[in-house]
Amino acid sequence: MDPVLKFREVESGIESAWEGYLTIPYVSQWKEKLIQIKTKPGSSWNVDLSGIQRIDTAGIQFLLFLKKYSSDKNFELKLHNHSLPVLKIFDLLGLVNHFGDKVKIKKEYANELTFAYGTKKG
Repeated sequence: MDPVLKFREVESGIESAWEGYLTIPYVSQWKEKLIQIKTKPGSSWNVDLSGIQRIDTAGIQFLLFLKKYSSDKNFELKLHNHSLPVLKIFDLLGLVNHFGDKVKIKKEYANELTFAYGTKKG
């Protein structure tokens, strides 16, 4: 599924929602487009990940790039409404704390995630 990224400017910065796949065939297309978006220093960019249906390591690298880019450009990147595919790969790679965003886990997702990375759970 080709990804769709919707944007709108709000008083605090930008709100966006990603839908579809965040995988290697699409990441390079989006990188050039996204870094052209004008963000104001001190503003925030809220990215809704609830529509992500598939994500691979290229997608993770892209999110890591956006996090570094936001830091370099002095705006805050906030990821929220993580879909189950995003939560699963964050869980597998131990990345939940790296992004520093509040992660809400739906009750129906709880049995599919361990969040054991870096803990004594096993």
